[in-house]
Amino acid sequence: MIRIERDPKIWQALKDYKNGGWKKEKADIAPEDKKLFRDIFLIYKRMGFDLAPKKQKRVKEIMERLSKLSNEFRHNINNYEDHITIAETETAGLPERYTAGLKCDKKGNFIVTLAYPDYVPFMELAQNETKRKELNNKYMQKGGKKNMVVLGEMLLLRAEHARLLGYKTHADYKTELRMAKSGKTALGFEMSLLKKVERGGKHDLDELRDLKRTVTQNPGAELYSHDIAYYGHELQKERFKFDSEEVRAYFPLERVLDGTFKIYSTLFGVKFEKLKNFPLWHPDAALYVVKNQKGKIISYFALDLYPREGKYGHAAAFGIIGGRQTSPTSYVAPFAAMVTNFTKPSEKNLSLLSHREVETFFHEFGHIMHCILTTARYGSQSGYHTAWDFVEAPSQMLEHWAWDKKSLVILSAHHETGKPIPPAFLKNLIASENHLLRYATLRQLVLGIFDLTLHSGGHSLEPAKLYRDLMKKHTGINVPKDAIFPAGFGHLDGYDAGYYGYLWSKVYAADMFTRFAKEGILNKNTGADYKKWILEKGGSMEEIDLVKGFLGRTPNNKAFLKEIGELGFLKP
Repeated sequence: MIRIERDPKIWQALKDYKNGGWKKEKADIAPEDKKLFRDIFLIYKRMGFDLAPKKQKRVKEIMERLSKLSNEFRHNINNYEDHITIAETETAGLPERYTAGLKCDKKGNFIVTLAYPDYVPFMELAQNETKRKELNNKYMQKGGKKNMVVLGEMLLLRAEHARLLGYKTHADYKTELRMAKSGKTALGFEMSLLKKVERGGKHDLDELRDLKRTVTQNPGAELYSHDIAYYGHELQKERFKFDSEEVRAYFPLERVLDGTFKIYSTLFGVKFEKLKNFPLWHPDAALYVVKNQKGKIISYFALDLYPREGKYGHAAAFGIIGGRQTSPTSYVAPFAAMVTNFTKPSEKNLSLLSHREVETFFHEFGHIMHCILTTARYGSQSGYHTAWDFVEAPSQMLEHWAWDKKSLVILSAHHETGKPIPPAFLKNLIASENHLLRYATLRQLVLGIFDLTLHSGGHSLEPAKLYRDLMKKHTGINVPKDAIFPAGFGHLDGYDAGYYGYLWSKVYAADMFTRFAKEGILNKNTGADYKKWILEKGGSMEEIDLVKGFLGRTPNNKAFLKEIGELGFLKP
């Protein structure tokens, strides 16, 4: 693909048109065509065709090498395997549902892997601190030392590539095509927010440290990275009078799936149908067709929900076939796939989701809707082909449905009785939305600053040490000295110099939700407007204009400041 794209004749044709036809025809060109030409021209300019032949050759070599390193980096993460074993006597705090899903070694000990369905519940629920520490330390080795070598080479090559093309840093190169426009702006956004969030985030951790000291009856106990999830869960039980494992009973995966379909059908006027006996890449993957109200097929998507060896280890949505117009009356039906790693159901146990996983489901399915409801004329502008620091906003906006009383009733039912969540239980669950949000925001900022620092002139720094230093400085948490967290931080490939976008886009997500908060979370007219302005248009307009069109006004950060400012660590 790199060789095909780097055809100098295409660049010459673009320059010829810009100097000729573009000037003559510009006034009569459709807005999406103007944007397409500007974007393509800039993309080809960034390939370095105006450089001297020797530098052009080097740029091409770097791109090809980075492509290979990217594949290697991902492969090392997805195929990294390790585990701990626990005896029956070491399972305190772990529910039978969890241990029943674990494999056992020849000695009869349970095997706990680094896969999310194993790792996350164990870190939240296991009372045995020694075993939590052992599992966490192994998780901090994910990707392996060979990935640290791969990452080091990627950072150096990215920096060299940016300099060859005339950019000060790789962050400047990457953000030029985003809403931030520069690495300085992106890092400034993170640092200004950090100043307002850091105190509140540390206060959250102080509460967890105090709880640990109370529980262990050790007034000098320190809080470590392997403690945060466990004592966060314990504090949640104490403060909101419910257990996350108890919540799972009300969120069987099939119910969440059906409820999600119902909510999206109501909001966006579409129907979902599962196609039976349709072979995909794995028996666990299922294919669905999407139809409009008249019964016409408009798109397809696949759900690949359970973990398996060698599979992508996180949750994500992938556009497989982009929607695009091929004639005035013909449109290619989009096809996308949602990939998660929820616990696989067995003969004895259903797949029961934690509320966090329900939120993840809604978020990732929001990306699917962005892909499959597009009506953009060009494939490069369809679906989630928007600026990278906006691409999360549509799904982040839809996360609000995982915290609303009306939608939670639709998404939940006890897996044995079918009864709804008791009112008091539901009230406490919704109240827990802000639980440890200050620390969670601080954690996001640390990761964003870590990413931007590496790509803003910090490519010669030792990534593992930089991460440890940032965590210590801004959270007070000591990361193990031998930890190599960056080796398993998949966002450093693909989201390089872009992790800041998660919080950046939340500003727009919070503002867009204000319409639903005011007009109704299941309001069909509001949903139709959201579909028209955000989901259908994709990247065919400037992102700021999409938000303006939906809101009917210029967007602002008031809703975002209100959402987290009410917690007392950020004031407007």
